Amino acid sequence: MSKYEILGMTIGWILTGFIGLLAVLILWKIGNGDIDLNYLISDENGWASLSRFQFLVFTFVVSMSLFYIIVNSAPPVYPKIPGEILALLGISGGSYVISKGIQTSRDVSMTEANNPPEQAPNKPTNTPVVGKSETDKTKG
Repeated sequence: MSKYEILGMTIGWILTGFIGLLAVLILWKIGNGDIDLNYLISDENGWASLSRFQFLVFTFVVSMSLFYIIVNSAPPVYPKIPGEILALLGISGGSYVISKGIQTSRDVSMTEANNPPEQAPNKPTNTPVVGKSETDKTKG
């Protein structure tokens, strides 16, 4: 093995260990109840969200497939990821972002419809008096 291959393997194992520690930390926080999974695939109102579910499933399928390919190759190498897979993940992430935008705009418009802005009482206006000339204003 050349020194670059050894360096690459070392960096790979360090990153694998770091990601593994993050996974253990996340699982620990889920177990303690610090991370709530009730709204993992639903919105804030409890309605099921197809875009969240799709994003979750596509991400897991692609990541587990990639992990399987890396582990089964000897020596472990990072495979070339086809553009179609990246496009699939991009479309899935984009649909999630667009659905969040639609949901936010819907919530804002519903809030405005239910709570019209209040008019300030006795608000002075700067509109001129119609029908009186300057001489009429000084007379009376």
